[in-house]
Amino acid sequence: MTLQLIFKSKLKLEFAFGKVTQGKEMQLYGEYFPAITPLIADYASQQVGTFSVISSNSQGIASEMGAFTQWSSLESYQGFYSDPRFIKVKPLRDDSLDLLSDGHFFKSQDKVIEINTDTDYAIVISTDESTDIKSLLTLPLESESPQQTYSGKSLTLALWNENTDKLLQTAETEVFRIRFNKPTQ
Repeated sequence: MTLQLIFKSKLKLEFAFGKVTQGKEMQLYGEYFPAITPLIADYASQQVGTFSVISSNSQGIASEMGAFTQWSSLESYQGFYSDPRFIKVKPLRDDSLDLLSDGHFFKSQDKVIEINTDTDYAIVISTDESTDIKSLLTLPLESESPQQTYSGKSLTLALWNENTDKLLQTAETEVFRIRFNKPTQ
C-alpha cells in the first residue's frame, strides 16, 4: 500500500520513538491514545506518519515504534504538554513505555513523499550527509528543539539498502531501519 507523507515548512516536525512495555499495549493504544486524540486536535498538530522500528544501532533499550508529528509552533507543543488534560493521562503513557525519546524537532520543508508500507526505510541521524545514501528528505535539527540530543546533526529519510545497512555498524551515525504503518480508517 502507498501513502503520502506530507511535510510543511511552516510547521515544526517532531521525531519521536519508543518501546511499549510488554503487557501494557492496551493501556497505551486503548486508553492513552484515545484520551489524547481530541487534545492533539486542539493544539493543531498532525501525524505525518507512524512506523515500526525493525532494528537500530541506538544505545540502551531498543526502540520498536516511532512517529513524525507536525506542530504549528513550539508554543503549541509546550501547551499540549502543560494542558491539564494531558497531565491527567500522562501517567498512563509513562507506565506503558520502557522508552520514550521525543521532542526532537527538525526544520521541515514543503515536500510530499510517496511511501510504500511494504518497503523498509532508513532514518539516519548524523553530522554529515553520506554520499552513499539517496536521500528522500534531509532536515537539520531546529536550533530551538526542546531536546538537543541531536545538536549539530540532521535527519535523513532514505530507502533501506546495502549502504544504510552498513551504517548500522558505525557509532557516529544513529540509524533506524523502519517500516511505515498502514493508515487506520
